Amino acid sequence: MFCYIKEWPNKMATLMTTDGIVLCTCKNTDEARKIWHDWKRQQMQDASDVDLEVLRYIPTVTDRLKTVIASYV
Repeated sequence: MFCYIKEWPNKMATLMTTDGIVLCTCKNTDEARKIWHDWKRQQMQDASDVDLEVLRYIPTVTDRLKTVIASYV
């Protein structure tokens, strides 16, 4: 399972699936990575070195336009 971390302008981070489902919102990206790492380690009890499989979320033009439009509504 791959997840993304979306970092907000205030440095908070959202851990989300590739489908856009929000798993949790954290204080920063380090906390989001730790939560993902802990969860993945629980799922793979025999694995000693867990691959985080977390990719940095980069907002698309559509995401930016949604933010601009939402600020005018």
